[in-house]
Amino acid sequence: MSEITLRNSSHSTLDVATPSFVFSSSRYTAVTECAAVLTPSLRQLLSWLVTVLSVRAWILVMAAKDISSSQGIFINDMTSLRHLPPIVHNASMVIQLGGEMGNQLSMISVGLALRQQARYLGIHARIVLRHQDHSKWMRAQEATQKCFINTRSMDFEAANTEEFSQIAKAQTDWLGKNNTFLFIDNESTNEDMDHSLKYWKEVLDRQDRPSVVLKNASPVSVPHLFVNRYIKNEQLDLHFDDIRDFFRFDHERCCKLRASAEEIVLHMRLFLTEMPRRGKLLGFEELSPMKVANELFHNTNRGENITILSRFSDHNVKPYKDALDAVGFQTRVLSGQEGVEDFCYLMSAKKEIVGTEQSSFFKFAAVLGNATKARLYFVESPDTKEKLLSRF
Repeated sequence: MSEITLRNSSHSTLDVATPSFVFSSSRYTAVTECAAVLTPSLRQLLSWLVTVLSVRAWILVMAAKDISSSQGIFINDMTSLRHLPPIVHNASMVIQLGGEMGNQLSMISVGLALRQQARYLGIHARIVLRHQDHSKWMRAQEATQKCFINTRSMDFEAANTEEFSQIAKAQTDWLGKNNTFLFIDNESTNEDMDHSLKYWKEVLDRQDRPSVVLKNASPVSVPHLFVNRYIKNEQLDLHFDDIRDFFRFDHERCCKLRASAEEIVLHMRLFLTEMPRRGKLLGFEELSPMKVANELFHNTNRGENITILSRFSDHNVKPYKDALDAVGFQTRVLSGQEGVEDFCYLMSAKKEIVGTEQSSFFKFAAVLGNATKARLYFVESPDTKEKLLSRF
């Protein structure tokens, strides 16, 4: 089991702990815990790796303060820039949405981050949304626009039109195989995204852009950038403040109950309950009740109050409550709430929230919430290792 911890940090710190290494950025601290006790030689190696990471982080911070044309635009914290070039182009960035509310927050966040980075190239990027074909996009849209004030003016069907299909075809005909450079997905590296933005600027400068005759007007430009991607932790860190500012939460409409000041909130996503056949094949695994009680909460003081949230029934969550009660915690299951009300409850927690890193719902509750400490764990297994490593 490995773990990422998010907690507020007013300055950068570097520490080596046993059996974990701690590296803190200006936004949050990331902790990766190892199950086995480290030998002295491994501890020395780990200390060396942390030092390398520290030097690399220092270089990235300096790069954000002293930008030159030879540096990649992705690594720069765009919120720290004071001197931006004039806007030369207005263009569109199509964000392909998928999944439920948490996934939509993640995908829109990618658009927000790339829009900031494009601004450094003199591009004012309009975010244009395109929903998935599955009908659950409507429930996700309803929840997102109900609770996040700045999304209410966004059209979730703007690129689900025949006009967009015509525009996309015209762009492919114009650029040929190079059109793939204007496509960003979950396999794109930081360097790939950097190259896509620069290529976008290059083709925007061209004079031979095709004119597409449309029956109805479309907000999508030629050329446009097409993005089908969840936000990764590095990009989330760089644009942390902007993302928090954009996703202003409507507490009046979306909250029912709030966590107490001394309460630990555990979110159980239970992917395998939802996907019993495909879950492991897709890399979705969570800890068993015994491992949650004895490993995930191993260093938590017995007697602490833990509230469990889940989208599934009390019957599915009861084994986790029983396991936590058996080792001395005061545990309860909070049920009967809507999904957005669970999200609000997680955001309202002050002390600590705990959940799987694979849940965008939980991750964004941690990012947008007020908890002093948020612990996101993932299970390292043959089914999850390759999938999870691609996120970092």
